[in-house]
Amino acid sequence: MTQSRWKSPVFLGALVAQVISLGQLTGVWAKFGIDTGMLGDVVAGVLQLGIIVGLLNDPTNKTGF
Repeated sequence: MTQSRWKSPVFLGALVAQVISLGQLTGVWAKFGIDTGMLGDVVAGVLQLGIIVGLLNDPTNKTGF
């Protein structure tokens, strides 16, 4: 069974994390009254690590990365 990279839950999770992270880093969320300060920047950094894992993931290989 082969899985499309575009339908992979890991890829979709990375895509959502990227949108959240970009919103934090550019200040979009602050315009809506959501200001998290330093904690938000740390969370954005952690989300970026998850994005790296999601983009490097190979859904067609069950034993490898």
